Amino acid sequence: MDMNERKVKILEAIIRDYIQTGDPVGSRTISKKYGLGISSATIRNEMADLEELGFIMQPHTSAGRIPSDKGYRLYVDNLMERRNIHPDMERIIAEMIKQKISRIDMLVEETARLISMLTNYATIASSMPITQVKIKHLQLVPIDEKSVACVIVTDTNIVKNHVIRTPKELDFNLCMILTNILNESLKGTTLNEISLDKIRLSIEEKMKEYSDIASSVLDAIDDTLRTEDVPDIFVRGANNILDFEAFSNKEKTREILQLFEEKLHLVKLLDHDPKHRTTIRIGAENIFSPMKDCSIITTSYTIGDYTLGNIGIIGPTRMDYGQVVSVLEYVTTHITNMLNEYNDS
Repeated sequence: MDMNERKVKILEAIIRDYIQTGDPVGSRTISKKYGLGISSATIRNEMADLEELGFIMQPHTSAGRIPSDKGYRLYVDNLMERRNIHPDMERIIAEMIKQKISRIDMLVEETARLISMLTNYATIASSMPITQVKIKHLQLVPIDEKSVACVIVTDTNIVKNHVIRTPKELDFNLCMILTNILNESLKGTTLNEISLDKIRLSIEEKMKEYSDIASSVLDAIDDTLRTEDVPDIFVRGANNILDFEAFSNKEKTREILQLFEEKLHLVKLLDHDPKHRTTIRIGAENIFSPMKDCSIITTSYTIGDYTLGNIGIIGPTRMDYGQVVSVLEYVTTHITNMLNEYNDS
């Protein structure tokens, strides 16, 4: 049995109508609303074929049908149309990015909040683990007799502050000397490379006059940065899930909200195929069973050659895919463009 053009048009009508109304779609509705130029009887026959092919299903004994995961997949891959973003929405997005552009962590958090507000769905956003980017500048600042603040700025303008305990007092002048040595050796180095023996030996040789503290400082920097190896994750609009019809069951709601509490699970949810601008996983395509009634749409934002992080929108399988994809791609494209402009300047 082939998926001919007529079947595709009927499937598209069913999906569009169901997304809009949430009601199972019957042949009379399609005949009246979508002007396909065929009778209700013919539509019923084609719907029976579509059901047999697995693209639609009958939720109960009514004559109406709803899309299956397979039907949504055909729709998003072949039929979905992206929407234009309203000028007011464009302005809000541009202003938010401009205000937060200098701090990646704040930008990611605010982006998650904004996308959730614009779509009324749950939004998850991640930043890249700091250990995967390069050091732009490092500064040691004395706090007290045995404590030094280490401020690290990456080439993606992520700023991290760490307090280091030292075996002896480091005054301001000594901190400046060590800062210059560290910057000379570490600028352009990934944070993961700090622990390499070759780099450590080189730095310790340059700091041999201060050998009693050099190793301790390097160990402390390495140890504190190890804690940054998991990306920051921001979840906004999780309570929007309570409005999903598919989660009227309290047990389902509890399971998915528990999923949101596990950081490593959220990282997996945001897994994005770099070969595609946008990844859409529908229903059973998701790896976690509580997500079988949801779709998650993910994309990434970049600076230069780096993927800084991913952003995902979680909604019911009955979501307006064209609108959601348009918002997500518009926001991440703006973030990418402005981050690159900011970094160049």
